[in-house]
Amino acid sequence: MGVVKFGITKGPKYGKAVANWVKGKLSKKSDTIKSVPIGKNLSTKRALQDKVVKAVDEGTKKGLGGIPPSQRLKQSMSKTKRDSSKSMKDISYKWDKLVSDRKKADKKFVKQTVGGATAAIAGTVGAHEGAKRKWPKYKKFMESSPTIKDGKLKFVPKKKK
Repeated sequence: MGVVKFGITKGPKYGKAVANWVKGKLSKKSDTIKSVPIGKNLSTKRALQDKVVKAVDEGTKKGLGGIPPSQRLKQSMSKTKRDSSKSMKDISYKWDKLVSDRKKADKKFVKQTVGGATAAIAGTVGAHEGAKRKWPKYKKFMESSPTIKDGKLKFVPKKKK
């Protein structure tokens, strides 16, 4: 005989409690839905829907010239409204996705630029410090300020703070 194993090793030892424990383990219950998030861009979707409905209704009225539409024509209008609004919403969703992707790419580019500039500055400072250690004349030159004395250019050491 096979042995039934469960994720929890501790369980009741005997009686009805064992039967209830096994039944609880074997029954699959789905979680209760407690909340549903609000849909995105509902006002935009509704505005598109209203525009499409209005356009189809006006076009049908102009085309019929005051004659009431037949049942078949009403069904055709309904299908046209549904299909057109769906395609318009799809275009709107694609546009929103393109805009958000562009914003993400711009943000990433700015981060990369700042990181590159920081690395360049760190490299320059490191090279400067290394050069001051290796070449004493460079250090003397970099730690002095150019001044004109008696019509001649001289490098005077900067005052220490």
